[in-house]
Amino acid sequence: MRCAMCGSERLSPVGELVSGGKWQDRLELRFGRQGLLKARPTFDAGFARACRDCGALFTFLSRDSRKRLDAIADDLTDVEGRPTAPA
Repeated sequence: MRCAMCGSERLSPVGELVSGGKWQDRLELRFGRQGLLKARPTFDAGFARACRDCGALFTFLSRDSRKRLDAIADDLTDVEGRPTAPA
């Protein structure tokens, strides 16, 4: 595996990714609602590798989140306020 930013092969092992001081604080990938009263599809990104040369961080979904994402991926929508491609 290579770093997508600098091309280095010097990546760390996979580590646990947390966003706060508590064990349950995790980064989440969220998508737009699929209906007015429906919850936003949310997936835990609980693992990551870091490039040892440029510091880029590559996050990974948990196995369960990846399976749930795959099951509904075709029905997901972008979130409001997302970045757009330059004209």
